[in-house]
Amino acid sequence: MTTQIRPMERADIPRVLPLLRAVHPCRVLTGEAMRWRAENPLPGMRETTLLAVEDGAPVGFLRSALRRDGEGPRSGRSLLATVAASHRDTDVGARLLDASERHLVEGGAEVLRTEAAEEDVQAGGEAFRRTVLERGYTPEDTNLVLGLDLAALTDPPRAPEGVELRPFGDYADDPREIYEVDRLTSLDEPGADSWFPSYEGWRKDVWQHPLRAPDLSLLALVEGVPAAITCYVSDGEARMESSMTGTLREFRGRGLAGYAKAAALHRARERGMRYAYTGNHEDNAPMLAANRRLGYAPVGSETVYVRRLRG
Repeated sequence: MTTQIRPMERADIPRVLPLLRAVHPCRVLTGEAMRWRAENPLPGMRETTLLAVEDGAPVGFLRSALRRDGEGPRSGRSLLATVAASHRDTDVGARLLDASERHLVEGGAEVLRTEAAEEDVQAGGEAFRRTVLERGYTPEDTNLVLGLDLAALTDPPRAPEGVELRPFGDYADDPREIYEVDRLTSLDEPGADSWFPSYEGWRKDVWQHPLRAPDLSLLALVEGVPAAITCYVSDGEARMESSMTGTLREFRGRGLAGYAKAAALHRARERGMRYAYTGNHEDNAPMLAANRRLGYAPVGSETVYVRRLRG
């Protein structure tokens, strides 16, 4: 049978979602979020979601995103590579990547990136990694993926003196303080991109995202001054994923990130969450240590690969 590569349509989402969840068990993925993204494209981005379909059934998935604003060379990314178990010894992964690259290059991309992970993070990831390397990509950054069964949480730590935790829900009308901490700590991470969205873009595409969990995400204040954040997305059922945890430079060394994360995880367990996942750059030793103290255990690693077309 012939496998067709074509853009995904809204009607495909219910059939694609089980495939995505099977291949990416550490990700929080929902149909609502996929529909929302289709209806709310990121500003400054040109996106295409590609499907591999055989006999009417989806057997592969890849999202292609081209950044059209910002400084420096125009860059494109092929995201969330997914190939059904039945097709991992075929050329489906390669054909999806080829189609994504064409989309990106036609839009003017000068730098291409994609990710491949170890098998427990991305089923079929090693096969996709071979495809990526065969096309001239080279490793750029590696993140370690950690998982935690919330039933194994240890007792919550005592609050440091002068520290208050407030859920993001308290800032529903004016989240600018959260934005500033998110922006500064994100740009300060090892391997971080030098780009961060404007407040208006962040409010639309991060703050209003359907997966965000404002009752689990927390802002830490020291004597009333915003100092650290821990942010989560959730499927609203059993799984949660850390999207950012960071402390402003002037407040580091006080254990704020670990304290905030522990409190958030206990809130999550009280609300019925069962599994938590997080990713840390391999050079981010302080955050890796904090997560391991909380009981997170390594699941595998994910590597970003880059291919520079010019320069």
